[in-house]
Amino acid sequence: MNPGLMKIGVWNVRGLYGKEKLLQEELDKANVDIAVIRETKKKLKGLQELDDYILLYSGVPTNKGAAAGIAIVIKAKFKRRIHSYVFVNERILQLRYKLQR
Repeated sequence: MNPGLMKIGVWNVRGLYGKEKLLQEELDKANVDIAVIRETKKKLKGLQELDDYILLYSGVPTNKGAAAGIAIVIKAKFKRRIHSYVFVNERILQLRYKLQR
């Protein structure tokens, strides 16, 4: 792959609970650098470090049924490029990312 290019993907997973390892395997296989993951059905908000990726997620409160949920998965080697992030709600996650110049 060209060093100046990034591979970005979108995936509607219909529930991510317990499937983080599978998600990482599929992203690795496709050599995806950043992915937006929809319908995670994860609860709460947070950052989870996987083996080769960082998972930022925003979901519903614990007192609500599993629904919606958004996540951004970024290759761990790009962790230093993350400037900031904001959990807006279970459908919107804002990420500021430093691009290489």
